[in-house]
Amino acid sequence: MFWRKLGFRKPLNSVSDYAASKQWQAKKLNFDQVAEKVPDGSRIFIGSTAATAHCTLKAIVTGAHNLVDINILQFIPGGELPHLEQNVSRIRTTAFYAFDRAAKNIREGITDYMPVSSARLHRLIREKRIPIEVAIIKVTPPDNNGYCSLGTGVDFSQEAVESAQIVIAEICENMPWTAGNSLIKAENIHWWTENHSPLPDKDELFPWLGDFKIEKTVLDKIAANILFEIPDGATLKFNLTAMTDDLIPYLRKRKNLGLHTDLLTDKLLKLIQEGVINNSQKNVHQGKTIVCHAYGNSELYKAIHKNPAIEFHPSYYVNRLDRIAVNNNLISIITGLKVDLTGQVAVDSVGNRFYAGVGSSDDSIRAAGYSLNGKPIVALPSLSIKGNSNILMSLPEGSGVTITRVDVHYVITEYGTAFLFGKSIRERCLALIDIAHPKYRAKLLEQAKQSYLVHSAQPGHSFKSIYPKNWECVHTTRHQKKVLIRPIKAVDEDLLRDFFHKLSDQNVYMRYFSKLRSLPQKILKQYSDIDYSKDMALVALSPPETAKHEIVAIGQWILDDSDGIPEIAFQVRDDWQGQGLGSFFIKRLFQLGKEYKIKHFKADVLVDNDAMNWAFENANVDFERSSEFGVYHYRFTL
Repeated sequence: MFWRKLGFRKPLNSVSDYAASKQWQAKKLNFDQVAEKVPDGSRIFIGSTAATAHCTLKAIVTGAHNLVDINILQFIPGGELPHLEQNVSRIRTTAFYAFDRAAKNIREGITDYMPVSSARLHRLIREKRIPIEVAIIKVTPPDNNGYCSLGTGVDFSQEAVESAQIVIAEICENMPWTAGNSLIKAENIHWWTENHSPLPDKDELFPWLGDFKIEKTVLDKIAANILFEIPDGATLKFNLTAMTDDLIPYLRKRKNLGLHTDLLTDKLLKLIQEGVINNSQKNVHQGKTIVCHAYGNSELYKAIHKNPAIEFHPSYYVNRLDRIAVNNNLISIITGLKVDLTGQVAVDSVGNRFYAGVGSSDDSIRAAGYSLNGKPIVALPSLSIKGNSNILMSLPEGSGVTITRVDVHYVITEYGTAFLFGKSIRERCLALIDIAHPKYRAKLLEQAKQSYLVHSAQPGHSFKSIYPKNWECVHTTRHQKKVLIRPIKAVDEDLLRDFFHKLSDQNVYMRYFSKLRSLPQKILKQYSDIDYSKDMALVALSPPETAKHEIVAIGQWILDDSDGIPEIAFQVRDDWQGQGLGSFFIKRLFQLGKEYKIKHFKADVLVDNDAMNWAFENANVDFERSSEFGVYHYRFTL
């Protein structure tokens, strides 16, 4: 066989009786005949990723028959793309996604960019709002029933075939025959060529992806913050970026995940093979992975061939908001370029420069917002490649707002998670400043104050000091309840107010030695927006999930400037007392004090506050105690 002589692996598909028929063979073209079949002025649809018909495309662009006024319509083709070369002036390209060479051409006015979501491009093609004269697809040889499989590239190909006046197929015996809704009738193919080369892998398709690598320490921290929000059994949806692909291996720490997403890659296949992704908890297509296209190495192409557990469907089906949202616990993870302090996210452009595309980002985020226990996550590093902040007071003029502030729930950087859904503009500003890069936080706070998004009295102490993330932990109480223990943040001001109003009058009196009806805003800011270099407050949050928690206990010290000795105290909400949180906080604060090289703490406790006195006196720390007017005065030596 010729494939052995050329050194190719054994093809995935054998020749059928239909493929050998005179009817089918009469449609065969040599590559030098392809351009003759394409009328001048045609709009030509080409496939994406590994389903790009490279040889047929090259025949059209470089063929002896010089076509004019051709418009190539593309989503994310990969590999050799001669139509994007700047010297090809007679062919124009319309891109639905700006990437690498296409983005460069868009910025130079050579290529057109059409912002449209993956789920809605289907309508533009079907209703012929985008007319297609020629569809160039890459498919398997036809089977005995007269069907070809679109293999790795279903996305918009069925719509293009139905809409086009001329369909030219590049037949490849190495194209996998994929399960799902991936078939087209061979009778709808007007002409075909053949190219049986092995399908290209990621490095051959997109060699430029390596230019967008994020520093590993930053990626590790972003991944840890994302993993905190992903429960076992969740269904995952990603957008198409180098960063989301790099995040995939971290998912090994979860179990029974489901996958309903645009693109299947080597890394996702590995998780399927390892059983991390088994789709057992999905509400629809249980037990099946749902995608619309794929690329990877030869192992991936072999694994998806006639595999009923991995289904390929049109992009419209995969990305329809109502269909995605049916899955409970849907976690949509998209990467943004910039986020402003109100929560608006730019995905495809910064200013008037285009770098990516809308893709399925907007529908994925909205779907997760509608999913039961779903989580829409926008992830990005705090700094751009050039070292500029990715969190800004305002998006640069001309930037497209892909994700509106109404739809944003979670924004995650290496510095933490900002939960914005249901939050005021003031709360959003403080939460986003908290996860911005430290060197930009003070400037962002000042800009927010000047724009009256944040009160001018906001001290900003926490934004000028280093947040001690290493002191975060999940703690299990005596009653087996889990709480997140972490240093307090400026954004906790409203949680702190709610905590105070859920305390009994007796609890308030024991802590503050008076009957307070409220804590003034000034005091709340002082307690929550602290300078971590000298003061500390730990809060217990229940449940640990970012979106739902409330403060159930707090332990803190505040430096007394009069003698330089920090004063330490703790308080536990009435319904959480008796679970050991007070003792945990005291021991934790004493540990922190040693790290801060504090030699002494002091505390004032009412004589009849038995619980607090017991916790202090049983903390295994040397202390001296005196009493005066019904108050014990403690001095602890670390």
